[in-house]
Amino acid sequence: MLPTHRMDKKGMTVERIGSLITLLIYLIILIAMFVMLKFWFVEFSKWWLMIPVVLIVVTAIYGLMIHPYYMYRNFRYSIDKDEINIKSGIFFIKEVSIPIFRIQNVDLYEGFIMRKFDLANITLSTAGGRKEIKYINKEKANIIKYTIQNRIGNE
Repeated sequence: MLPTHRMDKKGMTVERIGSLITLLIYLIILIAMFVMLKFWFVEFSKWWLMIPVVLIVVTAIYGLMIHPYYMYRNFRYSIDKDEINIKSGIFFIKEVSIPIFRIQNVDLYEGFIMRKFDLANITLSTAGGRKEIKYINKEKANIIKYTIQNRIGNE
């Protein structure tokens, strides 16, 4: 069965803010490179600075437009009576079904940017690894966490 629930739309904004922070770090590195080359090497080809500029532009396009949109479009989850289905991916879509009785631990994670938007991630730990349900409203995430924990306790 295809999972029906999506991540919160505010998750796209959180992803974009994370990409802006990354771009800001890249820009600081580019400026530092330019200053070092200008003061330490009198003659250098300006073409060497084009490589980081192109990387920054590509990162900006991917991080601000493509990644958040397709993450929102492709990420889905559903919680049934006896299993959790998660569909995720951008270029390669993966669908995973996790039986409730296999789940060993359920964690809730809030990053500092996510807290501002009232979002959380749920991490489901099994013997085979971990899976995340990303960017859910914090209240809904708490309800899901306690629901899964209660089902685990009843097994």
